[in-house]
Amino acid sequence: MNENLKQQWENLTREMPKLRIRDAAKHLNVSEAELLSTKIGAKVKLLKPDWANFLLSTTNLGYVMALTRNESCVHERKGVYKNLSVNGQTALAVGEDIDLRIFLQDWKYGFYVEETRDNGIMRSFQFFDSKGEAVHKIYQTENSDIDGWGTVKNQFVDETQTFTTPSTEIKQKTETNDSKEIPNFLEAWSKLEDTHDFFSLLRKFNYSREFSLVAADGKFSFKISKENFLSLMEQVSQLEMEIMIFVGNPGMIQIHTGKIQKLEPMGPWFNVLDPEFNLHLRTDHIESVWIVDKPTKDGLVTSVEVFDKEGNLILQMFGKRKPGIPQSDVWYQLTRRYATKRDKLNSSLV
Repeated sequence: MNENLKQQWENLTREMPKLRIRDAAKHLNVSEAELLSTKIGAKVKLLKPDWANFLLSTTNLGYVMALTRNESCVHERKGVYKNLSVNGQTALAVGEDIDLRIFLQDWKYGFYVEETRDNGIMRSFQFFDSKGEAVHKIYQTENSDIDGWGTVKNQFVDETQTFTTPSTEIKQKTETNDSKEIPNFLEAWSKLEDTHDFFSLLRKFNYSREFSLVAADGKFSFKISKENFLSLMEQVSQLEMEIMIFVGNPGMIQIHTGKIQKLEPMGPWFNVLDPEFNLHLRTDHIESVWIVDKPTKDGLVTSVEVFDKEGNLILQMFGKRKPGIPQSDVWYQLTRRYATKRDKLNSSLV
């Protein structure tokens, strides 16, 4: 244990008692996992790196809150882990409430955590990548299965482990973004039959996602303003439209399907504060927003995609749909309304 770091965190906590651990880690120039490791003992335990079997055991936890985030957005969904499956380094949880796409090659550290709160003990399982960045967290709720939590804890806590310092290596982006291939890329895009094939298309041409949208501007993609994106969210709420919101990081994608009702901007944060679903989006991190069309066997599928200054995907939003069923015409018409406004906005988007 890094006793010096532990003391620094304790000092910082006394100065700023409401500071969250992620922000404290940034303040101290360490990873969140490294900071959490200074509390390993009675209340914080390392987990066995048996991620596949841990995921299969989550059905024992009962009703929980699942949290997935990236630097700019936090996605929180309450529910029960159901229909877990693992295939090598990928896994799925496909429930009506908790819906996950999981990439285990990016899971490195796991912790069982107990935190003292005003209303009692807050228990959680927390997972991090090789850099110590948060991948996924599972929080106990008042309706969780207490016995199930104890069973999973006892099965996966590993008292023999020692924490190893996270890697500081930064992966360099390898996309070539060769503009000479744009005509061929757009031709291939026009022949897509499934939205999931878009990832293969990017790999084939070695394009970044944001570069591909710039390349398809006016054909398959339409850039809109941040303000219009927030207006679209308001309209989705007012229309009580069922949508799908995807938020992820390299190790996890978490999906909410349903309505968004209670919208509350607070400073730079745009929040959805519904009983079962919370979203916290840093609007000051938004650099670009695109409406994106992809042809499929079921007809056109339209998404809204939000990016930060580094070209990282913050979130995606779709109209609610399932394979084999065309997308909602109401969703399509709503996105067209904003796509057709863009010509009036181009001067402010440069």
